[in-house]
Amino acid sequence: MSSVENEESLETQVIEFTKQLENADLDDTSKASILLHRATALESLNLPEKASQDARFALNLNSTLQPQVKQLLDRLNAVASNTTTSKPQDPRVASFQHHLSSLEGADIAHIRSFVSSSDFVSILTACGTVDTPPRVKSLAFMILTKLFNPAAAEKYPFTYIIEQCAACFSHCIDQGKNEAKLLAYNTLIAIFQTSMTVGSAILCQEGTIEEMMDVVEFETVPVQLAVAQVLTIASSDKSCRTQILKYAVNWLVNMAGRSKTDPQLKAAAGTALTKLKAQPNDETTTKKEDQPTESLEDTMRKMHLTNESLVDSLQQIIKSKTSDASLVLNAVEGLAYACLKPEIKDKLGKDAEFIKCLSTLALSTTNNADANSNPLLFGIGTIFSSLTMYRPVMDEQQKQMKKLRDLANAKQQAAGGPGKDEADDPRENDDAVESRIKLCVSNGAALALMVLSKNTSVNLRAVAAQTYLNLVTPQSVRGQLLQQGIVKGLLPLSRSDIVASQALAKLAITADPRIAFQGDTVLDLVRPFLELCKDANSQLRQFEGLMALTNLASIDDRVRLMIEDADGMTVFENLQLSNNDMVQRAATEMVCNMTFCDPVFERYSDPDRSQNRIRLLMILSDGEDPATRRAASGALAILANSPGACDMMLKVDKCYERIARWVDEEETVDVQHRGIEILRCLITHQKDVVSHLVEEQVDNKLIALVKKCQVQVVRSAAMEVLKLFVANGVKLQA
Repeated sequence: MSSVENEESLETQVIEFTKQLENADLDDTSKASILLHRATALESLNLPEKASQDARFALNLNSTLQPQVKQLLDRLNAVASNTTTSKPQDPRVASFQHHLSSLEGADIAHIRSFVSSSDFVSILTACGTVDTPPRVKSLAFMILTKLFNPAAAEKYPFTYIIEQCAACFSHCIDQGKNEAKLLAYNTLIAIFQTSMTVGSAILCQEGTIEEMMDVVEFETVPVQLAVAQVLTIASSDKSCRTQILKYAVNWLVNMAGRSKTDPQLKAAAGTALTKLKAQPNDETTTKKEDQPTESLEDTMRKMHLTNESLVDSLQQIIKSKTSDASLVLNAVEGLAYACLKPEIKDKLGKDAEFIKCLSTLALSTTNNADANSNPLLFGIGTIFSSLTMYRPVMDEQQKQMKKLRDLANAKQQAAGGPGKDEADDPRENDDAVESRIKLCVSNGAALALMVLSKNTSVNLRAVAAQTYLNLVTPQSVRGQLLQQGIVKGLLPLSRSDIVASQALAKLAITADPRIAFQGDTVLDLVRPFLELCKDANSQLRQFEGLMALTNLASIDDRVRLMIEDADGMTVFENLQLSNNDMVQRAATEMVCNMTFCDPVFERYSDPDRSQNRIRLLMILSDGEDPATRRAASGALAILANSPGACDMMLKVDKCYERIARWVDEEETVDVQHRGIEILRCLITHQKDVVSHLVEEQVDNKLIALVKKCQVQVVRSAAMEVLKLFVANGVKLQA
């Protein structure tokens, strides 16, 4: 097995163990065992921190695992020691590991003591210092995450924690030195990244932003850049936005609008503005008592800074292929927020060069273990997701609500108000989205998503799955996507993400499985597609899962046997009772397909087990929908080769009336053909049925088919059955 295949196998194991842990019925012993297995897989994936966490948690749940846990931790420590033989390990590693462990289940007194200690200041400093070793910084972030996000918030000393963090921030700022200010702002960014609540509480203290902006013009460029990055991340919080709109907008607009601004600072300011612009209009344009007299739009207009020019500058950074990681990250984040707007979505979605550069940027992270690659990939994935996202399909209630909203908007327009509903923008129509999708597919978007799909981040994988689903929606690009190897990216995702399963189902519905899914891949698709069929919240997913399985099962006996082994028939039989005609039809087609599977055929032929199944097929074969009648009669035609199935058909109420309708002159040719085959089997197995069939004029209907049907195979089959009538003493009318 290659190293890549081995890594994919290990990732699959981690996903499977994680899924098992979500089972609420697991006892502590079972959880501990699964955690230890996951820790071993994480160790092999070179993720020692996560492996250590799982191992320690397993030990807490089951103390009898101490020998195995000790062995694993010894191996992890040995690896850590071998990687640092050239220089001694940073003493903060052991200290931070100790504090991380001590926070597990710590009481309030311990937490208050910890955050008032010099060790806590050291942890904050490690987060805010640029050249902190990755291992040390990782542990520091883990400590802040655990400290700021407790399992139980009741009586938790949040206020005290915020006070201590704010005191450290103020102490650094008050020193007046550039290094101290950089440390303060970078630490605040780290706090925001681990808890938006704590970060906003510090920044929104009375006078903090106001004082920060009063002196920002006199700061060095690195400090200004740090300020801009604080404002960027804080723009996601509503209370911070109010303060930023009041005190910081002028400076941000100046930095983004000046041609001579440092490129990194210009990009950071532009990113902050795009995030502010992406907020609801009432926050950025409506004047309130505690806001400035000028709105964000007014301020930008005075500087001749438009949305388009703002996006242009960020777009050019991506197209310039600069190696400045911070600059690129800011540009990507800004564009990710900006492209939520239809006009920006349209602009970016028509720029083939930009899309290609964005795809190349994602691919360039494959050999980069830098922690910044995840935020970058998330931004890239968000842009692709926005460009390719279709307008949601509305149910009847939503359609009625939209009519009322349209009526209200029309009245607003008549009264001189805006009255515009962004959802009606033609740039959001299906044709516009499909045009953007084609350009994305032609310029490497699917290859970029491959990088996201292999990431261990749950958020990145979710973005990849949704964007894959967007890409495969137009049938016109599915062949191209298959050629680009989209299945390799989707298959690992489908094991834990139903959206990825739906994307695969769309491919499987229209593609020839023998070409699209090589080797045993078709077998790997069975369970994801069955999960779609089980999704009671989405009839579309049920339909697409059924259609995909029908296509796979039609060409491979192994698929049918695997479906049977996974209890797929129970799923299909339940969906035959769906109130959705398309789902009912697809489920019946699947049942028909599965009757070629020997175990299914035998079960459906057993009168002791399947009378109700045959009755349902008889009812569906006599329904209003032609396609459902064809599928149900097709299943009965296959089963009719069994005497037991024939016996069950004749026990169904009004069976002869139903049988006679299959050969009506007005019926579809497919149903007529299946009906004739069932008649042949019934007469062969049950000769006494002939008189009942004659009572229903079946012989005359067959004669009419022989005379009038245009399909030779149907006429020939009808003549063969008429011979059976004659052989059983029926005199045919001329």
